Amino acid sequence: MDTGKWNAEMRVNAQTRRAYRNRGLSNLTRMGHCAPSVAQTILDVTHADGEWLVRLAAGLPGGIGNTGGECGGVTAALLLLGLRYGGKTERGLPVILEKGHAYCERFLECNHSLLCSAILGDRRLPWPCVRVVRRAPELLAETVIGDSARAIPAEDRGAYRRLSSHLAGRGFHCAHAVLRRLGHAVPVTPELLAATSGFVGGTLLKGMTCSALTAGVMAIGLGAGEIEGSRPRVVRMLVTMMFGGDALDDELNRFNRSVNRGSALARWFEGEFGSTRCRDITGCTFSSEPGVERYIQGEHAARCERIATRVAEEAGAILGRAQVH
Repeated sequence: MDTGKWNAEMRVNAQTRRAYRNRGLSNLTRMGHCAPSVAQTILDVTHADGEWLVRLAAGLPGGIGNTGGECGGVTAALLLLGLRYGGKTERGLPVILEKGHAYCERFLECNHSLLCSAILGDRRLPWPCVRVVRRAPELLAETVIGDSARAIPAEDRGAYRRLSSHLAGRGFHCAHAVLRRLGHAVPVTPELLAATSGFVGGTLLKGMTCSALTAGVMAIGLGAGEIEGSRPRVVRMLVTMMFGGDALDDELNRFNRSVNRGSALARWFEGEFGSTRCRDITGCTFSSEPGVERYIQGEHAARCERIATRVAEEAGAILGRAQVH
C-alpha cells in the first residue's frame, strides 16, 4: 500500500466530504459492521489495495470483540494512521501518538465518546454507527493533512516520552509482542507492525482496552477472518436485530465469526486478568509522571510481557480451532 500518496489524495472540501460519506454508507450497507467498513472506505478513497487490513479489522466491531470498548471508527482509523506514520518520531514522541490523539479529538467532537458502548447506548438498532462510518474517513483526512503538534497537552508529553523510551529500551510493544508470537499463524510483515503501532498502553497510551488483547483480536481476524459483501445479507442481519434475534449469529454475516472469536478471547482475558482495560490492570495513568514512575518502578512491563505471551497462546488456540472448522 503506497501511503506516500495520502497527503495528495486525502482532501477535505464539500465535494470530498460528500464522496467520503457516500462511500462509507455504501460499504456499511454491504458489510454491516463499523470497523471493516471504515477500513474499506479509506482504502477506496485512497485507491489502495489492502484486503488484509479489512480482515485485520474484522473482529473489532462492537468495541473490540464486542466488549463495548473503543469504537470501530477509532480502531480502524488508527490502523491506517499507523501505516502512514508507524516508526516515525518527532519531538521525542512516536508520530502515531500525536496523529492518533489528534484523530481522537476530532472523533470525540463528532461522536461525544470513543467507546462503542457509550455511542450506541441501549438502542436496538445501531443508528449512531451510520454516522460514525460516514464521518470517520473525513476525520482521518483532516488529521492526515492537519497539524497535530498540539494534540497532546504539554504537561502530558513528558510522561508519554518517558514511558515510550522505557518500553523501547526493553524492546517491548504490547501489540507487537502478541503478533510476533503468532508468526506461525499470521504473516508478521513490516506493514502489519506499522499498522498496529498505535495500539500500545491501552490504545495510544490512553489506558483503555489492553493492547495485547486488541492485537489478539486483530490476529484472529487476520488469520481466519472472512469478508462480507452482500447487501441482502446485511438487511437480513438488521431485520434479525430489529426483532430481537441474534444478529451476531455466525451464519448471518461473514464478519460475525471474527467478532465472536474476538469476544471469546476477551471473555477469557477478563477471567484471567480481572479486566480488559489497561488502566485497571496496571493501576497506572500514563499521561502523568507519577503514573509512569509507578509503572516503571513496579516493573509492570514484565507483567505486560507475560500477559502478551498468554494472549498469544490463547489467540493461537482459537485460530487453530478456526482452521480445523
